[in-house]
Parts: sequence; structure tokens; C-alpha cells
Amino acid sequence: MKKVFLILAVCFMSFATANAQSVGYVDTEKILSCIQEYLDAQKELNSLAEKYKADIQKDVDAIDALYRDYMAKKSSLSTASQQAKENEIIAKEKAVKEKEESYFGEEGVLTKRSEKLISPIQEVVEEAIQKVAASRGCSMVLDLTVTTGIVYKDPKYDLTNAVIDYLR
Repeated sequence: MKKVFLILAVCFMSFATANAQSVGYVDTEKILSCIQEYLDAQKELNSLAEKYKADIQKDVDAIDALYRDYMAKKSSLSTASQQAKENEIIAKEKAVKEKEESYFGEEGVLTKRSEKLISPIQEVVEEAIQKVAASRGCSMVLDLTVTTGIVYKDPKYDLTNAVIDYLR
């Protein structure tokens, strides 16, 4: 009886080992840095962001100047004039916040432009990762760029360079 149990245990272990799942990993940041279209898109997005930041900073500077002027003249203004100036400053600050949201918010111009430029590139990279992973028999691929807490990684499971080669 012990022999039968031992044989069954060995068979089960062999079966479990044969069906072991392979895991690989990639560094999408490194992959994307090798794609010229991605680099061009990043350059365009950075340029737009700088332009929008400068536009907002110009408005903020104007509000600061308006506030300093108000504070310098506050004592000579009537209560009604003070309230009107304060309301004007508050309205301009609100307008700047709305402008900033329209540029940088979730539904902002920069976000939409980023999706338009980057999404097709990400889809190509994801497809390449899937094909390389399938060819290597991987059932799961981790992305080191977004995965935190990796303590050790064996270079033999790194698919990054294979994906880069596939994309060339």
C-alpha cells in the first residue's frame, strides 16, 4: 500500500511540474525608449505641456500683479470697491483653475492628445509582448515599470530585448 501511495505521489509531482507556468518580465520604459515614434510623441507632448504651463503662468502673474495693486490701494478704496476688486481677483483665479483643468485634466487637451499619440504605440508594444511571451511559453508577463516590490529577477526570464528585436 505504501508503494502505491509513493508511486501516485511521484506521478502527481511529475504531472504538476510538467504543467508549471512560466513567468517572464519586461521593462516597457526601455522598450518604448527604442521606438522613434514614441520619442517624437513624447517630445510633442512635452512641448505642448510647456506651452500650456507658460500660458497659465502668464495668467497667474497677472493675478498676482492685480492682487499686489489691490493690496497697495486697499486702504483708499471704499468697501464696495474693495469687494468688487476681491470678486474680480477670485473670478480670475477660478478662470485660471478652469483653464488649467482644460489643459491638464482627465478630459483635458493634453490627455486627449497623449491618448491619440501614445495609444497606438502601446498597442503595438502589447502585441509584441504577447507574441514573444507566447513563443517562449510564458503564461504571465510582469512589467517592471509599473510593478513595485520586485526583490529579485532572473535575467533568463527578461523578455525586454526579445520584444525590442521583434519590433525592429
